[in-house]
Amino acid sequence: MKKILFILYLAVLSQAQIIESSGDVLVNGMLLKKSKEIKQGDVVETKSKSRVRFNIGKDAFSARANTKFKLDKVGKTRVLNVVNGGVMAVFGKGKHAIATPNMTAGIRGTGTFTLVRDNKTYFCTCYGHTVIDAHGEQKELKATYHNMVWVTPTKIKPTMDMENHTDMELRKLEAMVGRKVPFDH
Repeated sequence: MKKILFILYLAVLSQAQIIESSGDVLVNGMLLKKSKEIKQGDVVETKSKSRVRFNIGKDAFSARANTKFKLDKVGKTRVLNVVNGGVMAVFGKGKHAIATPNMTAGIRGTGTFTLVRDNKTYFCTCYGHTVIDAHGEQKELKATYHNMVWVTPTKIKPTMDMENHTDMELRKLEAMVGRKVPFDH
């Protein structure tokens, strides 16, 4: 009986939303308040010197300063639409995708970092499996530990440089939803 209650407690806890923020964070154009919940369909924007980290169920997100993104839903697919700036995301089970002005990525049980700046997208499959679609080209990225590309206005270009994200950030996001990063196992 105690084991069943503990499992139920963990299930409820894992669905609770945790929001950590600093500076000016807007949700749907309104300043984020302590009592506010961030949900699917919301537009989240961080101003200069601001950050936000939060979960929606088993998915967790982290955004740095000067970032704007929307949490869309298209049919049964949850879409992280990054307009500008950088967003790290870890995804639980279900259908997910990431969209930027110049690419889309199908997501399968994955941790990612997406950075949009100067008409380009930096995309890292930190672990898991993604399929990027840009310029009529598809590129499959599988990673146990970081596989990165730049999507320019004309091509998908592999890179070895890890831009603006860390393993510690991934660990924090996964911990928010009761998981560990696979490369620590």
